[in-house]
Amino acid sequence: MRKVVVILKSESDNADNYGTLLEKHGFVPVFIPTLDFCFKNLDVLRDHLLSPYKYSGLIFTSPRSITAVRDAVQGQKLKDDWKTLENYSVGETSRELIQRTLDLDTKGHHSGNASNLADFIKTDLYNKTVTMPFLFPCGNLKQDVLQNKLSEYGYSLDSIEVYETVPHHDLERNLVALFRGEREQKSDRTIDSLLFFSPSGINYCAQVFEKHRIDLTGKRIIAIGPSTKKAIENKGITVHRTAEKPSPDYVVGALLQDT
Repeated sequence: MRKVVVILKSESDNADNYGTLLEKHGFVPVFIPTLDFCFKNLDVLRDHLLSPYKYSGLIFTSPRSITAVRDAVQGQKLKDDWKTLENYSVGETSRELIQRTLDLDTKGHHSGNASNLADFIKTDLYNKTVTMPFLFPCGNLKQDVLQNKLSEYGYSLDSIEVYETVPHHDLERNLVALFRGEREQKSDRTIDSLLFFSPSGINYCAQVFEKHRIDLTGKRIIAIGPSTKKAIENKGITVHRTAEKPSPDYVVGALLQDT
């Protein structure tokens, strides 16, 4: 019996990376786009990006914030002054995207989540004089972990909401078709695991599960990161494993713990 792993995440450049590694380990990856994003306030962001002297650096915690900065500068290069500042990001994929699209190096990419990034920033800035805020392009569903921790450590954020998160327009149709197909077709493929990458992703999916009475009994639920784990559990759903970082290697590692 071939095990289907459902990848529930936003459409991004690294979706294929997950599929390739899952296939290598004998899983059948099925990618269902979960989220869409609407960008806003890019003119405001552009004005702030033109004034690097007002900041200690940039902080990126999502691929959308990188896209927002790229679009805000309208194909122009970021001012070189940003390169001399303290810039941070979460995730190796984001770090590579920032280098490729913005020609900017960032630190902290290995941290895995916003909480760990805040701890890394505290350590990284030890014995450095940092008085200006960090520019933080973010989404409407951002949590306050990063801001609260950095404030506790004596640093401040200038947050600009540059995108809104909405459910993908095909999410309900795709989920219903997937589970209906499993019930109605006699094949050697069965849904083994569902991978959730964000609190908003599980929240939107849970609405579909409830509306269509989709039963998750027997499915392994894998959370990417502690905040996603908490959001899943808040829906009364058991989390079987947690991948501590949003990378294909960590996800496959979590899946292989039970096999």
